[in-house]
Amino acid sequence: MNVTLMEVVRSNFHDVIELELDKTQKEYLPSNLFSIAESGFSKSTHLRAICADDKVVGFLEYQFGEIGDFDEDECTIWRFMIDRKRQNTGIGRIAMGLLLEEIKAHGERCKFVDVYYHPKNLAAKKLYASYDFKEVGDRDDGTVICKRLV
Repeated sequence: MNVTLMEVVRSNFHDVIELELDKTQKEYLPSNLFSIAESGFSKSTHLRAICADDKVVGFLEYQFGEIGDFDEDECTIWRFMIDRKRQNTGIGRIAMGLLLEEIKAHGERCKFVDVYYHPKNLAAKKLYASYDFKEVGDRDDGTVICKRLV
């Protein structure tokens, strides 16, 4: 299986917004359509389709700094999801590795990466821990904050 990250563009937009979480996971993340729309408020947001053998199977969003604040010293992963039909296949693990390499390639100024996840999302917790993300607190909305060095 060949896993790649591709920029979200017109030709894969519909595939990305049609991805679904399992019904038990819907409370964990907003829709991909919402995430893509929200990304328009920040010029430093990067949207990627996660592809397995050239088929869109997931979506991720990251940016340097916080919304509205560009900061090369930090990177925030805002969204990371794999379609319900392709979960538990190793795609997420491979895609996270590719994402961290992409972030690292942006330059040496970026010192750390943070990611947020819903406290009930045990699969996310396990994935992020496997990449040495450490829990460092909670956001105002109750999501867990994890951080790691680049």
